[in-house]
Amino acid sequence: MNTDKTADIVIKGTNIFTAETLETRAGALVISGDSIVDLVSAEQASEYIGPSTRVIDAGERLVMPAFNDAHTHFITVGLNMDTDYTLDVGDCKSEEAVVQKVRAFAEAHPNNAWVHCVGWNPDDWDRMPSKASLDEILPDRPCHIGSWDLHTCWANSRALELAGFTDGMESPEGSEICQDENGVLTGIVKEDIVNEIRGRSVAGANMEQALGLVCEQALSYGVSSVSAMWPNFGLSDGLLLEVFRKAEAEGKLPVRIHYYPRLENGLETAKKFEKTAASDFFRFAGVKLLIDGVCEMHTACLTEPYADDASTCGELTVREDEILNLVSQANAQNYSVRIHCIGNGAVKTALNVYEAVEKKYGRKCLKNGIEHIESCCPEDLPRFAQLGVIASMQPIHSVLNVDGYPALLGEKWRPYMWPVASLLENHALLAFGTDAPVYDLNPMHGLYAAVTRRQPWDGYPEGGFVPEQHISLARALQAYTYGSAEAENFSDKLGTLHAGKLADVVIMDRDLFASKPEELLEARPAYTIVGGVIRYHNPEAEI
Repeated sequence: MNTDKTADIVIKGTNIFTAETLETRAGALVISGDSIVDLVSAEQASEYIGPSTRVIDAGERLVMPAFNDAHTHFITVGLNMDTDYTLDVGDCKSEEAVVQKVRAFAEAHPNNAWVHCVGWNPDDWDRMPSKASLDEILPDRPCHIGSWDLHTCWANSRALELAGFTDGMESPEGSEICQDENGVLTGIVKEDIVNEIRGRSVAGANMEQALGLVCEQALSYGVSSVSAMWPNFGLSDGLLLEVFRKAEAEGKLPVRIHYYPRLENGLETAKKFEKTAASDFFRFAGVKLLIDGVCEMHTACLTEPYADDASTCGELTVREDEILNLVSQANAQNYSVRIHCIGNGAVKTALNVYEAVEKKYGRKCLKNGIEHIESCCPEDLPRFAQLGVIASMQPIHSVLNVDGYPALLGEKWRPYMWPVASLLENHALLAFGTDAPVYDLNPMHGLYAAVTRRQPWDGYPEGGFVPEQHISLARALQAYTYGSAEAENFSDKLGTLHAGKLADVVIMDRDLFASKPEELLEARPAYTIVGGVIRYHNPEAEI
């Protein structure tokens, strides 16, 4: 940092959104070294400008804190971007179409030990596929095809064999190894046990290349910081610890990683991360627990039976007494916990647990959170603020299945599907993200979904899905910046444009507040600045 008053970067603009309020202001953002010096008036800016100062005149373009994605499986995004290792079958609408595409990919990549595929969407199909069609084209080579939401996979016999799955075997608690009426494996596997297959299929991937690819993409979207969450879909927390540490040591980690390993009995992994991941670019931020599945597979835990299958409410993947035990251990060590809860039953359980643990240990300023919250009982909405529990949500998810979701849960629950506005009205703190690679890292799609409740690719449905749950752009931006930093226990250094905080700043190519909702989808960063360093510049922005 300069010892005199001369700044390294001065950004002038008429629309500076600090995220501390819902309004923008005119002025100049002064940056020296890796930190924000101050936000001053345009007239005062000259006091900080010297011969070496980089002056950027943003004009009416929006200047704001860089985006912080509050929920990602970060390295997995990069692995999926490696098109020599991963095949995307998301455009295939039938078993036959997938098999043809897999055959061609396998022939084109004969040296890949596994045929690793992603993007399969069983929700679009009339029936579930089987291992038989994959066995026909790949009798001796393992093949894994992951679903778009990462909760289900379709595999061939060789992959099942390598994972240790056999006919008639019992499924572990909270997962399902699907078998037919004779106990023969079908090739479909659901929930956590999926990772026994996926972990083997990605073992030979280039992790350094994957990390480089996803960091480059994140910066191009204006994302400077992410919550990187367990599960890593077969990759161990220990492996990821080494991957991120090595990248940081070699100066190859331009995006801040707030890491959440698995919450496990004894906290051994968390303690290892706490000791070795403590910098501003790679840090242990808390622990993650997954307690239910997804509604589309009827594995999310509801308070009453599914509307389209009265035989099940789904179920918790972890017993409630064990959830209480695990969260108690973590909070006793001052580790914040973030719990995956899709169904309203899981949300209620998590809130009950947090309430019980608070009575035992006190609030302790912990930033406990609940992830996803696709549905919520109305009586639980005020409990988030009452318990200081952060609502970590992905607004783009609210529009991915607008026709199918009410049929799954029932029309009576429609008002409480992705209840973003209701949570805000009940004074909950929101943190926004994407759950990438479940969806793309681009925050513009999530912002569009948050303010319109419509799909970014076609504007459907007209009027929005549960339109009363839309929120303002300013609130959405706060959730994507300040809210995420709060969830990560890092708001003292990130999340707002405030003197003394790290200079993570994005200059958009337009004023988002003056843009029509559809124009948000076209918006891109002109500059992404991380710790006072320009990490991305879009020359088409013409600044």
